[in-house]
Amino acid sequence: MGGIVAASSLPCNPGIFIVLGASILQGKVIWAILLLAMFAIGFSLPLGAILLGVSIGKTSLIARNADTTIRWISGAILIVAGFYFLITF
Repeated sequence: MGGIVAASSLPCNPGIFIVLGASILQGKVIWAILLLAMFAIGFSLPLGAILLGVSIGKTSLIARNADTTIRWISGAILIVAGFYFLITF
């Protein structure tokens, strides 16, 4: 199942190409491995959560209440990361 998901979603998701480009431009092997590992973990967490059934039961009720907070925090993290990449590259 993992290969099918990777093959079907990779062309639709330009994030991996951004991460690969940043890794190549840095020229640091350890940093590239760390970036790709973090991308892989972040990419697979939602699928793993769905497969484990996080969306069923009391957890979904708690997550529904925290939805706006999570969106604001993740948006702020993405903006900070974007400015970080703009400054460092």
